Amino acid sequence: MQNLPLILKPGKIKSILLMVISIGFVILGISLLDKNLLIAILNIVFFGLCFVVFLINFIPGSSYLKIDENGIEMKNLFRITFIPWEAVSTFKTKWIVFNKLVVFDLNKTLVGHKMKLRQGGFPDTYGMPAARLADLLNEYKAKFDLKA
Repeated sequence: MQNLPLILKPGKIKSILLMVISIGFVILGISLLDKNLLIAILNIVFFGLCFVVFLINFIPGSSYLKIDENGIEMKNLFRITFIPWEAVSTFKTKWIVFNKLVVFDLNKTLVGHKMKLRQGGFPDTYGMPAARLADLLNEYKAKFDLKA
């Protein structure tokens, strides 16, 4: 285990690749302007916004995963979510579309029975394989969860 708090940053290669793909689609939209104006404008606007979102990940402090003795603090696009260790029953991996991501099951006694979704997930694997991140989080959960 590493010194706490452990701060993991999102992988830059994935963001760069997605920015290049977005730029490619914006250029494609520009080339379509004389053929189909509506499709071209929608293409330029959508992938232009995608480019901006991926660019925001490069701003220091915009995205991270902080692990400490109290729980996990996830920051994505400057929005912070805190998840205490007691609220999570387990971390595991799951394929979502073409990405293998880390998901977690929420403790049923804490979230209640009225809540339909009792599962959450992380938007990134923070520069490591999803299985390794899930193992790391389960290891810290076992160490710090008082109710485990």
